[in-house]
Formats: sequence, structure tokens, C-alpha cells
Amino acid sequence: MDKDSPYYKQVSLLIRMLPVVATETVFALKGGTAINLFVRDFPRLSVDIDLAYLPLEPRDEALINVRAALQRITDRINTQPDIRAAFQDNKADELRIVVSSPVATIKIEVSPVARGTLHSAEIMPVQESVEDEFGYAEIQVVSLPDLYGGKLCAAMDRQHPRDLFDVRMLLGSEGISREILVGFLTYTLSHPRPINEVMSPNWQPLNEKFQAEFDGMTFEEVECEDLAS
Repeated sequence: MDKDSPYYKQVSLLIRMLPVVATETVFALKGGTAINLFVRDFPRLSVDIDLAYLPLEPRDEALINVRAALQRITDRINTQPDIRAAFQDNKADELRIVVSSPVATIKIEVSPVARGTLHSAEIMPVQESVEDEFGYAEIQVVSLPDLYGGKLCAAMDRQHPRDLFDVRMLLGSEGISREILVGFLTYTLSHPRPINEVMSPNWQPLNEKFQAEFDGMTFEEVECEDLAS
């Protein structure tokens, strides 16, 4: 593992931030970090903290509470030496904290529009291989139907190599269960874009994003063509 890699330095910073994020129990981890550092045995690096807001509250109330929780996280992070956090709330449907150290920058993101989960979240530790390399952390993680239901929807929508890799790992192991399928349909129905656009996307070339935002993240060699097939 190349410890001089920008991705490695981002994961190191991410692991340091997870205990701070975990203090706000209204959030649970989802997305690629949940899959690759907690559920799977570390098949790839992951460099963002993507959060689900758990309470089922009216939108206006949720916006207030999400902002307050993220501000508390920001304040706690800024007490740490050599770390700076900036809370960005200029977009109503996408709130984030940008966290920077002298060697890396990561994002902590949450959408207050998509609130709640299908199943209860549970506290999980990082995989042992992650702990051996970066240290221990634990946090609430969304259920597998929520996790992969959302990931399948994201893969269809964004067509990002990271999402496609995560889906490829799912298909190559246990596959799509009925529970995950229900999760996918639920997240697709709640997507801001029309369902026909999500289900029948206009597939885009992957090469540029593969080279700029994915190549070097996996521990086994993966070609762009593997993700496009």
C-alpha cells in the first residue's frame, strides 16, 4: 500500500474524523466508505463520509436539526491540532463539511431531503484490515438493504467508477437479494429525477473519471472496461 498516495492520506484523515461524526447519533454512515471499510474486507480506498439522517421529521425541522448537528461536528473537529473544518450550507439539498489537514482534504456530506431509512442502523467497527492499517473506529452504519439499495440507485444515476466497482463486488458475491431490490426500488422512487431516467440512463464514457477519480484506489487491478461491461 502506497502511503504517499493522496488516497491513502485521505483515508487516514477520514478514519480520524469518524469518531467525531459518531458523536451525533442522528446520522449513520452510508455509501462507499460504509461498503469498503465496514462491510467488505477493504477492497478499495474510500475518501468521503456520506451520511444518512435517521429521524423522520418534516423537511423544515430536519434542515434546522441537520445544520445544528453538522455545526457541532465542525466545532469539535476545529479543536483538533492541524485540522480545519468548514461547514458549507449554501445548498439546501446538500450540506457538507470540508475537512483539511496539511496533507489531505475530505468531505462529510448529508442530504436533508432524503431522510430516514428502511431498516434500523447499527454500530459497526471498521474491518480488521482497515484497523491494522489506519486504526480503530466505529460508527452507526445503515442496513444492507439501505446501503446497497442506495448504491444501486447511485450507480445508475451518476455512473461513477467507484459506484460501479461497488456494485460489481456485490454482483460477484452474494448478489442482489429481495431486500436489496426493495431498497433499490424505494430509493429510485424517492429520487429527484424521473424514474424512467434513472432506470434507463444515457450511459456515458468512463475513461476520464476512471483515470482522475478511481485509478489507484483498488488493491486488485481493475480496468475501465471491467466496470463498463
